[in-house]
Amino acid sequence: MGSVGSAVKGSTGESQQCSTVRQSRRVRRSETWLKDGMSLQEVGRHVIEPSLQPASEHYCHTRSSSEEGRVRVLDGIVVYANRLQVFGVRYRPYWIMSDIATLSAIAYGWAFSQRFSSVSGLGLGLAVLVALLVYKLVLEVKAALKKTAARSFLQDCLLVIIPCFLVVSFLLKQPLNLTFAFLGTLLPLYGCLARIGCFLGGCCYGKPSTSGVHYPGSIFESTGQGCRRYSPSPNPGARVFPMQLVEAAAQATLFAVLTNLVWHVPSTAGSIFWLYLSLYTIVRFVLDFYRTTSARPRYGRFSEAQLVCIAVQVVSLAVLARG
Repeated sequence: MGSVGSAVKGSTGESQQCSTVRQSRRVRRSETWLKDGMSLQEVGRHVIEPSLQPASEHYCHTRSSSEEGRVRVLDGIVVYANRLQVFGVRYRPYWIMSDIATLSAIAYGWAFSQRFSSVSGLGLGLAVLVALLVYKLVLEVKAALKKTAARSFLQDCLLVIIPCFLVVSFLLKQPLNLTFAFLGTLLPLYGCLARIGCFLGGCCYGKPSTSGVHYPGSIFESTGQGCRRYSPSPNPGARVFPMQLVEAAAQATLFAVLTNLVWHVPSTAGSIFWLYLSLYTIVRFVLDFYRTTSARPRYGRFSEAQLVCIAVQVVSLAVLARG
């Protein structure tokens, strides 16, 4: 009996020690959340209520702590990215990723020309720069006319970027099939990097989620535009699911698959562009149901982008069916 009593006493001591450690962790977490701007009520829901749950839910607590760790990593990345400056001027993370995307597009154009010698890498790079420059001018004109200058990847590509790219490529007498193949693989590359910029900049986020990212209020309260104009979505006031990263992952997958396809089966070059549009519009149509903010109008349950997706899907399938 003495050994049993000692074991029970030891177990009780270990239990009290674990309880003290857990309480200390909860206090540290609550202090951090309050510094981040979370209300006392929200802190109570995340810290106090879990402490009242029975010990049988230990597995749930362990899993929650793991998820919390991943969430805090995302929070830290967002905060750090929004502190970056160049020569004392704030460098918005959206523009950082946009510039990386532009440089990546030019580098990819060179790689594409190395694989397909009939295409000019210099011509592809020039077409990319002209298309993006015209797009920037269009946004500035819309802003000057007090109209919506919001960006929408799908609509902006269809109305401005793709037509400008094709015009320049036509003037430079680039092969039509390979020009379209380059576009069909460039768009997912550029779109992936741009969506990461959306995530870091605080726009295009998903619905509220306890396992989502917490955007600091400074992102939305700052009036300084830095070296270029940028406007995030409204402050969600709560953790939101990083839907931008889901789309970025989908775009990265499309880039890898389609690039591998055209690289190893050049005869598919004429279909790559339409195949990308068909696959991407499916992704975008589904993900838009889980987004809560958009500067573009909505029509009933559907966003403007979703209606565009339907139209683009019909055209893409028709072209692919004709072979």
